[in-house]
Amino acid sequence: MVYWIIRNAVKLWLYLRFRIQVKGVRHIPEGGCILAMNHRSNYDSLLVGVHTPRKMHIMAKEELFRSKLGAWVITEMGAFPVKRGSADLRSLKHSLKLIDEGGLLSLFIEGTRSQSEEMGDPKKGIGFLVAKSRAPVVPVLIQGAAGGWFSRATVTFGEPLVLESRDYEDIARQVAGAIKQLA
Repeated sequence: MVYWIIRNAVKLWLYLRFRIQVKGVRHIPEGGCILAMNHRSNYDSLLVGVHTPRKMHIMAKEELFRSKLGAWVITEMGAFPVKRGSADLRSLKHSLKLIDEGGLLSLFIEGTRSQSEEMGDPKKGIGFLVAKSRAPVVPVLIQGAAGGWFSRATVTFGEPLVLESRDYEDIARQVAGAIKQLA
């Protein structure tokens, strides 16, 4: 109940803040899958999460969990902490469990926000999760969320990828390429 109240309030606020266009939501498959996203703005996860057909789970930097109230809210919304800059086995195991249980896992493949218009290099973590879970990956391109009030923000969900490679870097490059092709 808390999830749906917060989700709808955030969605209303986002539609007041941006002129939003969403494409390809139908590409999100049933069952466990990974939404692999680019990252330029603090609004990115919100723009994607309010448009998914079911609750989205997302890795969030552990610093966001310092406040008890803030931690409770973002946990209710599907976030769980990740230690950036290292292989956080706890968050990776949690991610694999979510996918195995049919969850919708999302992550920013760059690991942090890009400071330019260009997408940063993907981290190997996306490759690890895809190789271990064998789950379909939906590339997601978010554009315009770094703009000012009433700017156009677009979220594009691409067709799911089923990647056979076991090489984490190769998978990361393929996913990054699929996101770029959505532009």
